[in-house]
Amino acid sequence: MKRTVWQRLLDIVAAGDGMFGDDDSRRWNPRQREEVFGLGILREMELAESVYCDQCGDPHFSDVHWVTPGVAACFGCPTEGVIDIEIDRLRQWRIDTDRIAGLVAGSLDLSSPVEVSLRDHLWHLGRRRLGGRYRDVFFGIGARTPVSTMSAAIRSRIGPGSALLLAVGCNGNPEGLPSNHHLIDFASVSRVEGGRVQIDLDYVEDRLAASEPASPKSVRSISVPAGATWADVSIVVFDAMLEITVRGKVHEVDFVGLGVDQQTQPIELLKLFAAARGTLDVAKIQDLVSGESPLKMRILRLRQLLKELIAVDGDPFDYKRKAQTYICRFEVRLASDDGFHVPAGATWLNLVFHERADGRILVSVPEKQQFRAFGSQGVGRKRSGEVAEETGMITRTYSLEEMGLRSDRGRLTDEGAAFIALLRAGGSLPRRSDDMIVLNLAKLLCEWTGLEGEPLRLVATSRSWTAVFACTSQVKESSRENPRLSCVIVPRQGGGK
Repeated sequence: MKRTVWQRLLDIVAAGDGMFGDDDSRRWNPRQREEVFGLGILREMELAESVYCDQCGDPHFSDVHWVTPGVAACFGCPTEGVIDIEIDRLRQWRIDTDRIAGLVAGSLDLSSPVEVSLRDHLWHLGRRRLGGRYRDVFFGIGARTPVSTMSAAIRSRIGPGSALLLAVGCNGNPEGLPSNHHLIDFASVSRVEGGRVQIDLDYVEDRLAASEPASPKSVRSISVPAGATWADVSIVVFDAMLEITVRGKVHEVDFVGLGVDQQTQPIELLKLFAAARGTLDVAKIQDLVSGESPLKMRILRLRQLLKELIAVDGDPFDYKRKAQTYICRFEVRLASDDGFHVPAGATWLNLVFHERADGRILVSVPEKQQFRAFGSQGVGRKRSGEVAEETGMITRTYSLEEMGLRSDRGRLTDEGAAFIALLRAGGSLPRRSDDMIVLNLAKLLCEWTGLEGEPLRLVATSRSWTAVFACTSQVKESSRENPRLSCVIVPRQGGGK
């Protein structure tokens, strides 16, 4: 495969000189050349004093003679005589390796200052988690400097810790390198894209993870009640931690305790599910995730992490083959996500609010989902595909605190008390027409859902308010004569009263 301009520059760095001229780069890909030159890694040097003759069949270098200093120049060829030369052909640059080290640190999101360990040959970029453990990351140039020398400098700086050496001019993993030092050819895992140096972290992660001894269990499971299912699990994703609720009991788990950070593939994918409230189609996942790891592998890694963390039987994900959609069997949302955003076309008549026995509110609304259906046009004919629709349900669970109906101290607001009374009464609330608590509740529900129109209507004849949406309560039903009745059937379409 033809080497990119970026790789050619790294080859020059690996050779040890770090200098090249205009003649060397003229045949490079123009677009790549412009992009790499824009990185700010080149320092222009004095004009060249000799030039390669391309006018005769006998390749040779000739000294440059100035006709007018800085303006016009020429060189002599034994065959062709005196030949004028463009001044641009005499330009030459030196590659700034300190700048390259800084760009590598930036591509790894390392915020610590880059420190020189061996002048012009080894830089300490910082520390981050890679391949299942924290490692000190170094950038090295192997030209005339043995890897053993760089490894000794690394040990002198970090002691017995684990290190990753991203190096140019070093092939393979030489004998004598400590088992906790790993060498990866930087040119093979890096590229320039969008004006930045990009590193294939998926490959680096897999390479380092493969070198680690298998661990029987790296994540400490949280305790869950006997018989708990994924439907009993709710996860709120914060910047540096997860808040996991199982049947009302809250657990806080930070990413460090999980052995991951917010940039690793499982957490990246979990955040996408959280942003979409638990439902993602395959195409959307592939468009949003970084790196080149297959989607099934990403789902597998997240599945393993969740099953190790939460000791619940069964698969935490459901895959809808027709719609090509993954659906979380648990509740998940971002900490910054507030409100229930209804799908386009939905009205108050479509919503169902249900009070669960654990005090949380289950909200449901129908949503039309598209999928590609296939059919045959006859014997021997090709199958034809067309977009079909079916009605599914969006179902999410919220605490009264999340809805703004109860304070952090556990006390219901006046609007919260009215809302609970409304659900337990099946949607009817005896209150005066000018009751400010009811009017404030209606305003709060409009803001929380984003829906227009009146969620509550006054019935003058009965001097009460009636909900336009469906209201049910498990708390009310569990108090009836039959204590075994613990759920309600949520209709596919909400109805008004």
